This record gives sequence, C-alpha cells and structure tokens, in this order.
Amino acid sequence: MEDARADLGALNTRMAGIGSRLSGDWAEKLQQQLHLDLGTAECAYWHSGYYQALADVIDLMTKPHAIADTADMPSRCLAAG
Repeated sequence: MEDARADLGALNTRMAGIGSRLSGDWAEKLQQQLHLDLGTAECAYWHSGYYQALADVIDLMTKPHAIADTADMPSRCLAAG
C-alpha cells in the first residue's frame, strides 16, 4: 500500500508540474492546437507523450514495485527520447 501511495505521489507531482506549464508558459501555444494537424512535429510529440503516459500507467498497474521519478529519463519510444 505504501508503494501505491508513493507511485500516486510521484504521478501527482509530475501532473502538477506539467499542469502549471500548461496553464502558464504553454497556454498560448496550446490555443493554436497544432497537435491536431497530422504530419506536424506537434502531432508527433503529442502522441509520443501520450504513448509514454500509457506505458507509465501500464507499468504502474502490472508491476508490484514503486515507480522512480522518470522526469529526466528517455522515453521508451526512441523517436521521443
């Protein structure tokens, strides 16, 4: 149970950091919604981030160990990392 709390704490911390950037520095960039345009770098980066988020959740759900802070680690998807 303690590991699950640590995992949730790490995820909440990561979300808080990303959330502050999304509502701060990145808010204006997001209004353009370039990630919706197929074939753009923004679209590729969006999908890369989503892929990594899904991989993190699957790891969290299937492995009985605490997750490490992966903020500075490369993505599993070579194109993203």
